[in-house]
Amino acid sequence: MDARGDAPGVGGEPGEDLEPMRRRVERVFAFLEELVCALPVPVVHKGLLQAHVITVGEGAMAYPRMAAVQVPLLVHAAVTGDEEPAIPVAAACTALHLGGQLQDGILDDELSPFWYARGTGITTLAATTLLGSLPQRSIDRLRLQGAPPDRLWALARRFADALLAAMAGQHEDLIFPDLKDVSLEECLAMVGRKSGAPTALLASSGATLATGDSSRIEAFAAFGLCYGVAKQLINDVHGIWGEAASQDLLNGRRPFPVVHALTVLDGDRREELRGLLALSRETKRRHDGVRAMLEAAGSVRYTASMVWLHRERAKRHLAVASPQEPAGRELRSLLDGLTILPKAEGALR
Repeated sequence: MDARGDAPGVGGEPGEDLEPMRRRVERVFAFLEELVCALPVPVVHKGLLQAHVITVGEGAMAYPRMAAVQVPLLVHAAVTGDEEPAIPVAAACTALHLGGQLQDGILDDELSPFWYARGTGITTLAATTLLGSLPQRSIDRLRLQGAPPDRLWALARRFADALLAAMAGQHEDLIFPDLKDVSLEECLAMVGRKSGAPTALLASSGATLATGDSSRIEAFAAFGLCYGVAKQLINDVHGIWGEAASQDLLNGRRPFPVVHALTVLDGDRREELRGLLALSRETKRRHDGVRAMLEAAGSVRYTASMVWLHRERAKRHLAVASPQEPAGRELRSLLDGLTILPKAEGALR
């Protein structure tokens, strides 16, 4: 779960028809707004949730490749040929995404002015509602649609397991800076929990509603896991190179390119980088020095190779899942944009 979500570079590929995506966004956010309006809570709390849903929904109309909306609907259509029954599942996934955005904003000190003015306490309460209550209320709508009880229980378990993995991954992400050494394997495992598991949920939830074929469900889940890891690695690069001042460096985080550099640099150079990372928490003037050391260590190039690897794995898992067309084609198109961002191209030369 990452506050940057699907924003960087996902407005659409050249020549891509975004209207089907926008229609999905419109339907899912309309469902979510109606769900929030029906909550038995005071108007003041409901109003906060409504404001967040409306704001993010407007942004999603501009950048409609939002995975929390697109993936559950497309996977369901890839199995059954029909998206419509999966709207409550997509809404549940979107509520989880919205709650994760608020939580990440608190942890990364990147709250919007609206939430900053209300403070971290109120923001935490709103995030908890979106993470915990809204997905379950959305899934309950499937009961009214006549979904089999065993599939409802399976969905509830998948949402619980994904949230558990994501929170554990977030915990690891927070404590990594306090550890002397973090291996690339440990970092990738953390990314798999923090970002891979929630994205695996997007795919597996659509499949769970659509079919009882466990092997097909797990193939879609594996597709989502690899998709989520690739997206997070791209976000890790964007978090360092995306702005003049890197919030990740100011927060003292250890994104994947930093862990790679600390792994491959020799003793003196490693200690030099550690010193720069410490100074980068105090001033953005040191950020270019960190970037230069990461480039020299080949860390961006290595991260780009890992993005490519996970994208190719996602393609293979999707092929095993045998998606129907045209949903399969749209799912494959979501993978096509998974590359290191133009902001970091200089570091790849």
